[in-house]
Amino acid sequence: MGKRLSAWLKAFDTVRRVIVNGLFLLIVLLLIIGLFSKRESVPSNAALILNPKGDIVEQLSVPGSGLTPLSFATPRQTRLRDLLRAIHTAKNDKRIRLMALDLDDMGHSSLADLQAIRQAIEDFRKSGKPVVAYGDQYTQGQYYVAAAANRVFLHPMGLVALTGFGLYRDYFKDAIDKLGINVHVFRAGKYKSAMEPFMRNDMSAADRQANQAWLSELWAYYKKGIAASRGIDPAHLQAVLDDLPTYLKKYGGSMAQLALGEKWVDQLSDEQTVEAYIAGKLGLTANQHIPQIRWRKYLRATHAVRLEHSDKEVGIITASGAIMEGDQPPGSIGASTLSAEIDRARKNSRIKALVLRVDSPGGSALASETIRQALLRFRAAGKPLVVSMGGMAASGGYWISTAADEIWATPTTLTGSIGVFGLIGDVHTALAKIGIHADGLGTTAIAGALRPDLPVTPQVAQAMQMGVNDIYGRFLTVVAKGRKLPLDGVKQIAQGRVWSGADAKRLGLVDRLGDLDQAVAAAAAKAGISAHYQRLWLAPPRPFWDKLLDRFRGETRALVPSVAVTDQLPPFLIRAVKLWRALSRFNDPRGVYAYCDLGLAVR
Repeated sequence: MGKRLSAWLKAFDTVRRVIVNGLFLLIVLLLIIGLFSKRESVPSNAALILNPKGDIVEQLSVPGSGLTPLSFATPRQTRLRDLLRAIHTAKNDKRIRLMALDLDDMGHSSLADLQAIRQAIEDFRKSGKPVVAYGDQYTQGQYYVAAAANRVFLHPMGLVALTGFGLYRDYFKDAIDKLGINVHVFRAGKYKSAMEPFMRNDMSAADRQANQAWLSELWAYYKKGIAASRGIDPAHLQAVLDDLPTYLKKYGGSMAQLALGEKWVDQLSDEQTVEAYIAGKLGLTANQHIPQIRWRKYLRATHAVRLEHSDKEVGIITASGAIMEGDQPPGSIGASTLSAEIDRARKNSRIKALVLRVDSPGGSALASETIRQALLRFRAAGKPLVVSMGGMAASGGYWISTAADEIWATPTTLTGSIGVFGLIGDVHTALAKIGIHADGLGTTAIAGALRPDLPVTPQVAQAMQMGVNDIYGRFLTVVAKGRKLPLDGVKQIAQGRVWSGADAKRLGLVDRLGDLDQAVAAAAAKAGISAHYQRLWLAPPRPFWDKLLDRFRGETRALVPSVAVTDQLPPFLIRAVKLWRALSRFNDPRGVYAYCDLGLAVR
C-alpha cells in the first residue's frame, strides 16, 4: 500500500511540475511577444508627459536573477540619461508641441542630477515650446525641477515643501555600550566621520565644521536656481523659511496661498483646469482630447538602432554605487567587473577616448586601487581618459578618479573625503551577560584575533591602526601624483574632508566644472576627433535571460509600485539598517575602506 501511495505521489508531482513549467514557459513566451512586438507611435501636435518614477540614478540597480517575489522589491528608479535623452530628442521633434511635468512620483536625487534635468528643460524651452508643471504638492527636489517650467500649477489644497538642506545622523554609542557590544574603529583623517555614529552620541566639532561648509554652498546653489527661474530674491526666500509661521499667518495659514503669494507657483488649479490650459496651448478646446505620449513610450518610439559602428568613438562607462571586490551587479561597482570593462575599451580600436562617469561614495580601498590600475593601463595605451563626476565621487570614488587626464565635476558634486577607516566589532561582553564565554588556545598571539566572541587584543588594534595609516599614506600619494600636487598640500586638504565641486576646483582636486556632455566633448578633443565622433555607452555583457527579467521587472514596477521593507520602519531604524547593509556588503580582505556616507539626496 505504501509503495502504491508513493508511486501515486511521484506521478502527481510529475504532473504538477509539467503543468507549472508549462504555464511558466507560456507566460514567458507571451511576455516576449508583448515586450518586443510593441510599436509605439508619436501623435502629432502632442504633449510630452515627463513623469519620472522613483529615484533618479546614474545606473539602474538590478536585483538577483530569478522570478521570485523578492525580485520585485527593488524600489522604482529612473535612469538620468534616459530622461535627458527624451527631453533633448523632443526639443527638435515637430510632433511635440509642449512638455508637461508630472513629478508626483519622482523620488530622491542628487542636486547635481536635478541641475542636469533643469538645464535640459531650459534648453527645451529655447525651442519656443512651453513647459507646464502641475502637482498636488511638491517636495523640495520636485519643486527644483518644476520651477524650470514656464508655468507652475499647484492644487488649491497643496503645498511646496521647502525646508532647506540638513544632515542628521543617529548616534549609537550609548546603545552599543548598553548592549555590551565593543566597536573598534581605526581611521586616518580628522574629518573622516563615517564611523562616528559608533563612537559618539553627537556630531564632532570637526565634522560639524566641514558639513556646514558644503551644506551652505549647496543650499546657496539651490536658492540661486529657484530665484533665477521664479524671479524672486534668494534672501527673501531664506527669510520666509526662517520665519515660516509669520509669513504663513499673512496668508491665513494656507500653504498653497503662501506659495502663490510668494511667487513660488503661478496658479492654484485642479487637474481639469490644467488640462484645459494645456489644450489651449495646443490650439484645442477644453473638451477635445489632448494628444500626448509619456516619455518612456516616446523613447521607444524614437529609438534609432545604429546599424554600424563608427571608427571614432568616445566610450562612456558608468561607475555607480559602492566599490567592492570581485564581480558586482549594476548599481554597485565591482573591481573585477569594472576593470574588465575598462580593459575591453582599451583593446577596442574604435574607442579613441574614454569617459568614466563616477557616482560613488567609495568602498574597498583595495578594490579602488584595482580599478585605478585598470584606468592607468587604458591611459598607457595612448588613449585619453576623462572623469565626469555625478552627485558624489568621494573617498574611493575620488581614488579611482585620480587616474584621469582630466576631471570634470558639477559645482554641487560632493567629492574629496580623502581618508580611510577600519572597523572591528566584538560581542564577548554581551555574550558574557547571558553566561556565554569563549576560550581556547592558538599558536600565535593573534590566532583567533578577529573572532567576534573574543576581545580585540592590543596587538591586533595596533596592527589595524598601522594598516589604516599605511593605506591613508598611499591615498595621499595617489592624489599627489595623479593631480600633480605637492604631498604636503594634499595632506592639508585631505583628512577625510568632503568638498563641493566648486571648492574642489579651487583646491586643484578637479580640473573643470561642467556636465557629462562637456566632459565627453573634452575627451573627444583630447583624442583629436572633435569633428566627428559617436558616443558608445559601455556595459558588461549580460545574458539574454537577465535582460528579459530586467525588462519584465521594469514593466511590473510601472504597474505595481514596490515598497521596500525598510520604508515601513521608523526613520532612525531606516538609517541604521541602510548603514549596516552598506557595511555588511563590504568585502575588502584587509577590512580597510575609503568610504563617505554623506550623500545628499534632495527630495
